[in-house]
Amino acid sequence: MRTERLLQLVGLLRAHGRLSATELTRRLEVSRRTVMRDVEALSLAGVPVYAERGRGGGYALLPGYRPDVEELTDAESRALFVAGGAGVADALGMGQDYATALRKLATGLPQRRTGDIGHALERVVVDPGGWSGSRHQPARLRELMAAVEADRRIRAFYRAASSGWSGRRTLDPWGLVLAGQSWYLVAAHRGRPHTYRVDRFERLEVLDAQARRPAGLDLLATWHELRDTWQQRPSTPVTLRVRADQADLAWRQLAMVLRGPVERTDDGPGHVLLRAPVGSLRGLVGMMAGFGSWVQVVEPPEAVALMREVAREVLQAHPAESTS
Repeated sequence: MRTERLLQLVGLLRAHGRLSATELTRRLEVSRRTVMRDVEALSLAGVPVYAERGRGGGYALLPGYRPDVEELTDAESRALFVAGGAGVADALGMGQDYATALRKLATGLPQRRTGDIGHALERVVVDPGGWSGSRHQPARLRELMAAVEADRRIRAFYRAASSGWSGRRTLDPWGLVLAGQSWYLVAAHRGRPHTYRVDRFERLEVLDAQARRPAGLDLLATWHELRDTWQQRPSTPVTLRVRADQADLAWRQLAMVLRGPVERTDDGPGHVLLRAPVGSLRGLVGMMAGFGSWVQVVEPPEAVALMREVAREVLQAHPAESTS
């Protein structure tokens, strides 16, 4: 409730000019000590609220105080329009600027609207960490953000998952994209654009050289084009028979190798069929093997054979302990 109450407190002081602690206590339905703590919190946050002592005293805002967009700092403006949410702002190192920008915008609104905003903020939570309660942030994300903003070239050691290639490349970074739970760098290597998973950068150096960025670049359109090209690469249609209570988890695991949409149909009591095009049979089998008997690879035959091969490899790598 505190967010809503702080916004309400600012709105009351803007509307009435000056209110005593007793009046604020009554209107906010809190104790005098809580009012004093809230006033202190506003002051520390940069809201010019002050106390007037003596008869007729109370709390007031500096005359004419009304934050508006013109009072946003460069960092706050950047955080507000670039981040698109508190979780993304935190990941990019903009969390504090994002929070103060929202506060300035909220306190600059009419009292009725600030009440509505506070009401909503107390009832909707966006947790980027998901059910696990944590969200891994790639180690090199903020370094890459600095390079992107400064239009600087980078020299990086990168590990590609699909091809197994790893090595050093000099890149012209064009921008960062958060797609689902993963961050990607869109960058040019020798003039050609590519996408790079941020969590696969092992070492990174921001160079003094200016990055070569096409004039009028549309980052979103470039990302869509690169993504569509990647999805159109050769794929293999597969069919899995999955225990119904494990279907959602299997679906999420499939996302790492998918090349298109997943089709789901019932297959008798307690089971479903999942059909989808995948880019790597080995990757598919590696993920599905962890489900044991809960997942059966039905088609194609080469995927079934590969599953058997992987099962043999696992048994060979984990021989039974001798009983002698």
